[in-house]
Amino acid sequence: MQQPARAAIAALAIGIACVLGSAVAQPGGAADAEPRAADLFGAAPEPPTDDAPAPVHDPANPDARRLQQPQEAFSALPPDKRGKPDWSQALRLGAIEPRAAVAGGGEPVQALDLDIVMKNTAQMPYVRFPHAAHAPWLTCGNCHDGLFVPKAGANAMNMAQILRGQACGVCHATVAFSAMYTCERCHSVPQPGQKPWW
Repeated sequence: MQQPARAAIAALAIGIACVLGSAVAQPGGAADAEPRAADLFGAAPEPPTDDAPAPVHDPANPDARRLQQPQEAFSALPPDKRGKPDWSQALRLGAIEPRAAVAGGGEPVQALDLDIVMKNTAQMPYVRFPHAAHAPWLTCGNCHDGLFVPKAGANAMNMAQILRGQACGVCHATVAFSAMYTCERCHSVPQPGQKPWW
């Protein structure tokens, strides 16, 4: 190849790199965009450690020592495979009895035994959402219509959103089992022709 042609190709490559580089680096550019729907996982949080968790109670509060410590409160509950409370199992065993209202009393929660299978899971097993595991302690209004529209296909979500505390992550990144490192608890329905993963 002749020298002028090489110089022209090099200049073109540098020009393209400068244009693309500046477009990506600008606020609102590709680097700042939300994860695409095809990016089902996003960035994973740090893996769990054996370090002591942050205190649940404010240690500066003089009455904090009067409160039951979480380890003591959870010790009577059946653990899941990670050693955290298995709330559904505790409910089935009668170890806990959720109230219908914070102050007690109130309208009893509606029993609903309806499984929803979500199939937009790429290569992962499908997700089975069991209403029966949620209905004993949540009224329909806890999730519908604020978090989820009760209509098939109306609730696009991905793992990045869930891990950020959105959609299922409102509970499953805070008070219920974590969606991280427990894939099999939700992704429990093999796709057609797929061997069970777990």
